[in-house]
Amino acid sequence: MTTSKYIIVVLTFFFLTSCGKTIRLANKDFRWIPYKGNETLVFNSNTGDTDTIFLTGTKRYTSPTDPLDMFPTNLEYFIISSTRSDPSPPSGNHRYLDRSIFVELSASEQKNNSFLSFELTAKDAWYYGSNHYWSSKEIDTLKGQVLQTKLKIYHDIIVVIPDSDEYIDRSNYLTKVYWSKSEGLIRYDKKDNVYWELTKKYSP
Repeated sequence: MTTSKYIIVVLTFFFLTSCGKTIRLANKDFRWIPYKGNETLVFNSNTGDTDTIFLTGTKRYTSPTDPLDMFPTNLEYFIISSTRSDPSPPSGNHRYLDRSIFVELSASEQKNNSFLSFELTAKDAWYYGSNHYWSSKEIDTLKGQVLQTKLKIYHDIIVVIPDSDEYIDRSNYLTKVYWSKSEGLIRYDKKDNVYWELTKKYSP
């Protein structure tokens, strides 16, 4: 390849890669992330059962909003992964499954905004609604409710109700999730008056 052609190739590559933009998460976007990513969350039910969610690490990456766009906008994501109980294990035998996402924070094309979401499955429990998303601006304005558990009293609880009742006939259907703005998942309720509360949260 001649020098002139090489220069053209380099300049073309530089042009293509520089035309797309990347929107990254700001430090303030992490104010509603209540986990470091290595915690163990122990829950107990009002029927005397115990279940544990193991947070297994964090990851940051960027992804294009439209992969087919020649000059896509790339958004940055931060996820916390986990290992948790299979909500519908074969033959009813308990087992743990690796799940890719427990909490996700994503940058936004909206100025000074980001989005926080969670996924929840646990022992005989499944949040069947679409992954719940809050914008950071929305969380800032939400007034937290008070919830008293055996562990402590929380003053910043957001109650999340599934947006779909498609699977309401299933025994593991969750009717409510209680999320603390500062501490994360605190409680979840089932339709059969069984509920689970966080009783211990610790890091190695």
